[in-house]
Amino acid sequence: MKALHPLIVSGKEVLPLIEGGKGIGVTNGLSSGAWAAAGAVGTFSGVNADSYDADGQLIPQIYHGRTRRERHEELVKYAVEGGLAQARIAHETSGGKG
Repeated sequence: MKALHPLIVSGKEVLPLIEGGKGIGVTNGLSSGAWAAAGAVGTFSGVNADSYDADGQLIPQIYHGRTRRERHEELVKYAVEGGLAQARIAHETSGGKG
């Protein structure tokens, strides 16, 4: 077996191992943060990403818009909030490495 040589990605030395992109919604801040903590690269999707209220409870993604445009705006809002929540989780899980 050959040794893995680290790469420099965005100024950080990481192993050439990337987790994520399965297309089934199982990668999140916890999994990507764990990969980053191990020195690799973890990814998560902002599409339908979970977000949480101030008490840490999951915010259900329920669409109330009556038009396609209104529902689209709700989807974008959920994606931004969920993506930020997952990025925070990944950063915390990685110990600041991701």
